[in-house]
Amino acid sequence: MIRQFLTCYIFISSSSSHIPLSEEDLESLGWNDLVAQKRQLTSELKELSDKIIDIDRNQLRSIGNSLKEQRSLLDAHTERLKQIRSEVDGRNSELLSVSEKLSQSRNFLSMMEARFPSEKEEDLQALVQKNQDIIDAKDYKSEREKNEILSRIKEATMKLEAVKATRTIREQFSQQSQESVNINNAIKQLSDERDLIRSKISKINVALDNFYNSKRKLTSEHQSYLVRYDSIAKQFEAINARLDSMSEMRRKQRKEYGYVEQSDALFKVKEEAKKKLQSGSKLSFEELKLLYGDKD
Repeated sequence: MIRQFLTCYIFISSSSSHIPLSEEDLESLGWNDLVAQKRQLTSELKELSDKIIDIDRNQLRSIGNSLKEQRSLLDAHTERLKQIRSEVDGRNSELLSVSEKLSQSRNFLSMMEARFPSEKEEDLQALVQKNQDIIDAKDYKSEREKNEILSRIKEATMKLEAVKATRTIREQFSQQSQESVNINNAIKQLSDERDLIRSKISKINVALDNFYNSKRKLTSEHQSYLVRYDSIAKQFEAINARLDSMSEMRRKQRKEYGYVEQSDALFKVKEEAKKKLQSGSKLSFEELKLLYGDKD
């Protein structure tokens, strides 16, 4: 009968320590088993505590710093895109102005092609100088001849001015063409930089999504560790309470039965038999033997 009573107090192995033990389970464990459970829970609490602290102080902080760095880069790139848009607008305005000047110069040169003198500039200059010398020396026979000479000077001078104007416009056209090329190159460089920045922003957004996902996972993992820590801590407190209760039971055991070594389960059976006797319930022979028989 005693053996049957004792078999009611089953042993819960340490491999199931992750599953919270019920009050009945705790009462079924002896002192050594409870101490073993307490040690294992202490180890688990330390492991969980280390993980929680690592997430708080290291992993979340590292992700936070990375997020801050990526957001700072994103802000800088976004600001640069605004500047590029402004610069491109300015360059396009410049290009429009230069294009209008080029069109004017091209139209002027096209018009002058039909009127451009066949004589060389040097010949025209010589002609003007020769006729001017005649006028200065008054080496003409009549007023009519003088007017003819002045007319030749005027005509040659107009041709010279046309040559000079054409040369000036051609120089301006060349400068404007080069300026147009420079502006187009600048716009292309800005466009290339804009495309590169957009590519960087795309990569940053991917990195930010990954960091946010990692942060959410860590936060969830952190919360699960806290919940598990609280559960194990409660079990740890329950085991401490049970050990305290058993210590008090052992103190009573020594007081009532002396210092004879007895098992925790056997003492529990005696305690229950004693309660039955005090309540007036009928005791079995085995229970009576436990209470009044030999102490060993």
